Amino acid sequence: MRAFQSFFLGGFECSTHRLRNGKRLDLVRATKHDEFAVKDFRLLQRHGIYSAREGLRWYLIETQPYRFNFSSARAILDAACETETQVIWDLWHYGWPDDIDIFSPQFISRFVAFSCAAAEHLTEKIEAPLICPINEISFFSWAGGDAGIFNPFAQGRGNKMKRQLVRASIESIRAMRQLNPRIRFFHIDPMINVIARDLTPESVAASNDYHRSQFSHAGKCRGVK
Repeated sequence: MRAFQSFFLGGFECSTHRLRNGKRLDLVRATKHDEFAVKDFRLLQRHGIYSAREGLRWYLIETQPYRFNFSSARAILDAACETETQVIWDLWHYGWPDDIDIFSPQFISRFVAFSCAAAEHLTEKIEAPLICPINEISFFSWAGGDAGIFNPFAQGRGNKMKRQLVRASIESIRAMRQLNPRIRFFHIDPMINVIARDLTPESVAASNDYHRSQFSHAGKCRGVK
């Protein structure tokens, strides 16, 4: 049984993080994908693409702690069902509610609660949803925890960020599996391939270390996507 309905997957940008000036991005709204989801999915299908990545916007869904309103996701979810598009749903794509400190234990408990609510909502229309709990853990740990270029603009905390996001992902998966064992989970991260400029032992060793860094300490990846 194949995992996806088409060999190539589409994707609709759904980042919702805050910039350094305080402005919150919402790429779903900016691209008007929530208004034109049916047309967008049909355009993919014209090119033989029947599977795509989407995102649920946590900051809109949980405007008050532990109170969830999925009206912001309704149009896209209905469009996916209408067009029979298979969707991998990101639950966290760089953004979270403003009242949560991402490094705090509360982040994990709140994310687990949100994940369970999302799983229940998706299961109402999709028997076996495809879910990516947290998008690009390694990249975001570097960008937001080491390099200070993504919210919360931390530096030197990449490992702590990665542990926090991995813990949140694991705990949310455990909780969602209790609600619906048929959910399939995906972990998404950029891949890099580093090749030495020359074949000296030093250059080869350095390039191999750089290549392997994507699987370990986030800070060593230097943001290469």
